[in-house]
Amino acid sequence: MKNEGVKSHRIRSNQGGGLACERPGRGGGAGPGRLPIVLLGAACVLPYVWATPAAAQQDPSEELDFHRAPEAWAMKYFASAMLFTGFGAPEAMEPWESTLSLEVAHLPSIDEEKRRVGFGGSKLEDLNKAPVIVRPRLTVGLPAAFSATFSYAPPLDVFDARAALYAASLNRPLWETESLRLGARVFGQYSHIRGSFTCPHDHWDEPEFEGWCSGPSNDIMRAIVHGVELSASYRLDGIPGIRTDLVVYAGISGQYLDLEFEVDAPRAEGHRDNRRLYTDGYTWAATGGLAYPVTDRIDLSGGFFYTPLSVQRPREERDTETLLHSRVQVSYAF
Repeated sequence: MKNEGVKSHRIRSNQGGGLACERPGRGGGAGPGRLPIVLLGAACVLPYVWATPAAAQQDPSEELDFHRAPEAWAMKYFASAMLFTGFGAPEAMEPWESTLSLEVAHLPSIDEEKRRVGFGGSKLEDLNKAPVIVRPRLTVGLPAAFSATFSYAPPLDVFDARAALYAASLNRPLWETESLRLGARVFGQYSHIRGSFTCPHDHWDEPEFEGWCSGPSNDIMRAIVHGVELSASYRLDGIPGIRTDLVVYAGISGQYLDLEFEVDAPRAEGHRDNRRLYTDGYTWAATGGLAYPVTDRIDLSGGFFYTPLSVQRPREERDTETLLHSRVQVSYAF
């Protein structure tokens, strides 16, 4: 079903066989002294550059209802789990000062009822591939209190899947006192995950997949996301029994998700399923947690990520099934 009212940035083939990004509004040049503006645009445009020609539209294609389709819920779930949110309000950094971080996010196991998303919620899918997501982050200070953060996780075969993650953000503190800091981030990311989701590689012939699969599948999920996050960090000062260098943080973000899933599965009927499912729409998310400076150069942060994801299961009313998971990060300032 078509997702009405959403004007998306679609990936399409150009005449030379590459990709073109359809953007509303006028383009414009970037002159000297406009580095933050250039990076702001890059955070939204780079995910489309990172997309490969294989992401061009193929037939047969099916557009899913972003707010109702069970397949769309599964794509939203994993795109949200990789969302490039921060661990507190951005700090002002000296130009070209840098911080290297390692982020680890826990992926909760999805129960069998929620994994039944194929064909409108009638077929079980193998969605519990990886228990964690690990990626590095590099933050570089820029003039005028801006900073830019970049992340790249190379395509490695781990947990019976091959995932590549690319992300970038432009960050800046907006208001600051001795204890409180408010800030904003604009981010963009592209993820490409290949795995046997519809017909699992190691147990496609088990009873739960009987009648659906005649061998392992080779499916691909792609997600292009860009959004804005507002966050606050507060240093716990003057509270008895609490160290004054402990920081509590919270944030809220809104993001646009452009999602697609290419099925490549041998069906029990003897044909190969090569459908392309796609959808797009908007979500919001919230984060919160604690940050602690272990030394002058090393910081440790940990907290939660929450996002409500709407879905309508077969013979049920539309409902919200949330993603709530934990994230930790260790950072080293150069």
